[in-house]
Amino acid sequence: MSFIISAQDYEESKKLATLVRVMNSLGHNPATSGNYSLRSKTNPDIALVSESGIDKSKFTEDNFLPLYYQTREMHEDYKASGRKSSDETDIHLTIYQITKANCVLHSHILDSLLFADLFPGKQFATIKNLELLKGFKGIKTHELEINIPVFDNTQDIRSLAEEVKPAILSQPNSYGLLLRGHGIYVWGDSVEEAKRHLEVFEYIFKYYLNSNKRIG
Repeated sequence: MSFIISAQDYEESKKLATLVRVMNSLGHNPATSGNYSLRSKTNPDIALVSESGIDKSKFTEDNFLPLYYQTREMHEDYKASGRKSSDETDIHLTIYQITKANCVLHSHILDSLLFADLFPGKQFATIKNLELLKGFKGIKTHELEINIPVFDNTQDIRSLAEEVKPAILSQPNSYGLLLRGHGIYVWGDSVEEAKRHLEVFEYIFKYYLNSNKRIG
C-alpha cells in the first residue's frame, strides 16, 4: 500500500516544521540536534518522525518520515530511499504507544541540561508552587507537585525507550522527561499544546536556575 500523506497531516507537518525553525533560532537545536514527530491524524498506525542530520534552520515538512509506531518499521515506500529517521526515534514511538500524545518535541536547550544537574542521582525532579504549572494540561492549581522523570544519557536508545515507560505511566501530570547532559522530551495533544508545555518547562528551568533552589 503506497504512502500518501493526507492534506490534514501535511498541514500539521508544515505547522511543526515552522515551529522547528523557530526553536532552532532560539537555541534548541545546535549542530542539527533535536528531533520532532507527529502522530498521524488519518492513519492510526503511523507517526511522522523527523529525518536525521537535517540542519533545523532549513527543516521543512518534507523532512518527516512515516513509521509504524507499534512495530518501529519505516513505511515500505521509504525503505529503499536511503533516508533515516532520528537516532532517537524509539523514544518518540514509545511515547505514542503509551500516551495519547499527538506531538513530541525533543530540545537540547542548555537550561534543560543545567536544571537536570540540580538532581544528581535522582529519578525525578520535583517542582511545585509555581503559578505557571497551570500551563500544563489538566492542572488547575499551583498547589501540587509534579515529578519530571530524569534519566542518565545513553546511546542505547532502544533500552532507554523501555526504561522510560514506567516512569511516564506513573506521572500522568508530567508531559516531559529529562536526559542528563542531553536535553528534554516534551509532548502534548497537538503542536500548539506541546509548544505550550515546552514553554512552561523553560520558565521553570530558568526560575530554579536563577534562584539556586535545590528541590526534589
